[in-house]
Amino acid sequence: MWQRNLQDMYHHGKRAVGNAFNHAVKWDGQIDHAMGLGKRIFSALQPAIQDMGGSNVNRAVMQGIQGYESGRNEIMGQHNQVQAHLSRLRRAAPELDL
Repeated sequence: MWQRNLQDMYHHGKRAVGNAFNHAVKWDGQIDHAMGLGKRIFSALQPAIQDMGGSNVNRAVMQGIQGYESGRNEIMGQHNQVQAHLSRLRRAAPELDL
């Protein structure tokens, strides 16, 4: 009896975490798309901004883009590590049904 309750709680928790992860991935994809669009718009406007003497603006925007890219690369590295650990865990203990 208690084993069934424990199993139900495990699967409920797994489903909740999976749904939260899927929503986070969807949001991240939308943010990444918006950043890509922003970079393309900025690259098109950069010569005009430079002509108007906006070198400080260009520098600030480029620093922001570089910060986003470094954070994105760090997150993707962490994600790849988690996927590798999960894969090893699935191979080591398939009965966990991860």
